[in-house]
Amino acid sequence: MFHKADIDALQAALTPCCFHHSSAALSALTPYLQFYGLPLPSPALHSSAGVLESGGFRLFCQYHAAREQASRGTMFVLHGYYDHAGLYGRLLQHLLAQGFGVVLFDLPGHGLSSGARASIDSFSQYTDVLETVLQQAAADALPQPWHLLGQSTGGAIAMDYMLRHCQQGSGRVEKVVLLAPLVRPYQWWRGRALHAVLKHFVAGIPRSFVDNSHDETFLHFVRELDPLQTRQLSARWVSALKRWMPEFEFAPPCNAALEVIQGTGDTTVDWVYNLQAIARRFSRAHITKIAGARHHLVNESAPFAQQLFAILDKVFQ
Repeated sequence: MFHKADIDALQAALTPCCFHHSSAALSALTPYLQFYGLPLPSPALHSSAGVLESGGFRLFCQYHAAREQASRGTMFVLHGYYDHAGLYGRLLQHLLAQGFGVVLFDLPGHGLSSGARASIDSFSQYTDVLETVLQQAAADALPQPWHLLGQSTGGAIAMDYMLRHCQQGSGRVEKVVLLAPLVRPYQWWRGRALHAVLKHFVAGIPRSFVDNSHDETFLHFVRELDPLQTRQLSARWVSALKRWMPEFEFAPPCNAALEVIQGTGDTTVDWVYNLQAIARRFSRAHITKIAGARHHLVNESAPFAQQLFAILDKVFQ
């Protein structure tokens, strides 16, 4: 198991992040890596981990790349709300097998990063920390081309980054893939009304764990076993989302290309509305649907995960 004491010890052992060099904290990371099924350092695998300072946050970052395999570039993975990098082991293993180096980092307020839990004042802060990670990657000359892959809220951050850099192409990145991207949550009318009342009285409300995957083992792990899960929906985060939504919807259209992969069984985001909104902002968005797949595509059951990875392989062939 991985307990609160392990989290505290690991956070105390973390040193400044340098993607090029194996971190002195890797030995302290072993319980974390084992618990979440992430690859352990080995002669065949370069791994590094540490913290980056960005906008008053301490970001937990990790980088993995095969030593002997010719690199196909670097993938920057952006996780979803309530998530953290530890939940992306299956995706990490697949990307490593395909020849990519992979950068994973915990968003502010998530996982091993600092910040009020599952909270943010502005979505632009998420995009700012992505910029910091990319700057560190440039300083360490991580292999190019660089790609972004964002799940849910991570998809919203990737789109925000693209809109920020639209006049210069896609910024530092070549391909951008969105998995079940967030624009508007499922049944947003109900959540918006509840937030309008409760934000004046409480900091948040108890989190509802929805069935966002067909993989019952994953659902049980998140609900019962994962010590890095947050049990509250932050009113501040919802306020930030409410401000970001019109910013996105009224942003000037961007001609940058992106790939969108969406499950039709998703009841976490309002995916029908979202795909239309994304197509209005990004005329070159290419959309692929996975029939019946739920929201957490990177942790779906095997039949859906196989379809996801086949689509990703085609995108990056």
